[in-house]
Amino acid sequence: MGKGKIYYGWYVVAAACAVVAVTMGIITNCFSQFIKPVCADMGFTRQQMSMNQTMLSVVQMVMAMMWGWLSKRINLHKWMCAAAILVPFFYFSYSYARNIYMFYGITLLLSISYCIISMMVFTYIVGNWFVKNRGVAIGMASMGSGIGAMIMNTVISQMIIAWGWRFTYKAVAVLMFLVVVPCIFLVIREKPSDKGLEPYGADEVSAQGKSKGGVPFEGVTMAEAAKMPVFWAVALTSVGLVMSISVFYQTLAPHLSDNGYSVTFAAVMTSVSMGALAVGKVMLGRMFDRLGTRKAAVIACICTLIGIIGMIYCKATVSLFAIIFGVGLGCSFGAICMPIITQNVFGMKDYNSIYGKLSAATGLGGAFAPIISGRTYDIYGSYVPIYAVAAAITVAGIIILAVALPKKDKG
Repeated sequence: MGKGKIYYGWYVVAAACAVVAVTMGIITNCFSQFIKPVCADMGFTRQQMSMNQTMLSVVQMVMAMMWGWLSKRINLHKWMCAAAILVPFFYFSYSYARNIYMFYGITLLLSISYCIISMMVFTYIVGNWFVKNRGVAIGMASMGSGIGAMIMNTVISQMIIAWGWRFTYKAVAVLMFLVVVPCIFLVIREKPSDKGLEPYGADEVSAQGKSKGGVPFEGVTMAEAAKMPVFWAVALTSVGLVMSISVFYQTLAPHLSDNGYSVTFAAVMTSVSMGALAVGKVMLGRMFDRLGTRKAAVIACICTLIGIIGMIYCKATVSLFAIIFGVGLGCSFGAICMPIITQNVFGMKDYNSIYGKLSAATGLGGAFAPIISGRTYDIYGSYVPIYAVAAAITVAGIIILAVALPKKDKG
């Protein structure tokens, strides 16, 4: 790392951010834009349509459970190159779906491919490249989901109005291909050694394996972590918290539309919220560095609660600001809090295995969310009842994390 020369790891972060922007930022964070038009055109219930997100979460959960084992046995970059082609192809295929079962089949294939270029994988890759400023680097990579959603929610909404949802799937898939393929093929590399480099900040690491910058300690194995109460507290709490967060942001556009706001305003509101999410991810990563794991995690959950309450009272103008605030700092729990909690509490010794299991817990919560929210709407004609449940779960999560997480990070 010569003076004045940009470390290659930052190019990896930028490429990861771009890929996440047009994959997670669209596939997950723009999904709500398709709910009403597809259901109206195809005669699906919202619960049936929401099952696509449940399937995505279930596949991610299974992949996360296998990630520690799988990451040691595959040529990751080759798999990512294949996924870079397959993900846009399967997303394009949605435009030809003629019934709900075709949607489900496409979603299954898309989900398997998507997992190989998901934030779970990029968290691991960025972690390889950075010893110093790892939290900030992860935050910058994951902010792509917010940037992509901020831009694409409005774009997708207007495209659906102008040309219909089938054309929109095709056009967005082409954009996805044009961004993902160059980034994965030309820029992303799994480890610094692939470019003949050392991890960023490796020169600051002492002979004892600790760093001047507070980099996570060497850590424990998965077997040792499973014997620690904090592991199960984090795992079980994350199920409920991620379910609440997913219910919150995945229903943002249809809920605002249901409560008297125009489709265009709902899309703009979603875009603004996702812009706040992009900024919030970097801010939250910085908060972990400055405030420590427990304080930062609790603050993120409190922000989630504020956002959920804003959704319940969304007809009041002030609640719109609460929603934006809640999405900005609250909806980063899975992407930011979980990998950093894993690093700071359990260390890097067996990171892939431990993070994989905790990520599977977040996937379980994400899998429940679309089913519950869709069923709630079909029964009550409103999402408010499930928001009330989500608020109660979030309060419980705040209390548990405040008690279970250590006061000070190891390092």
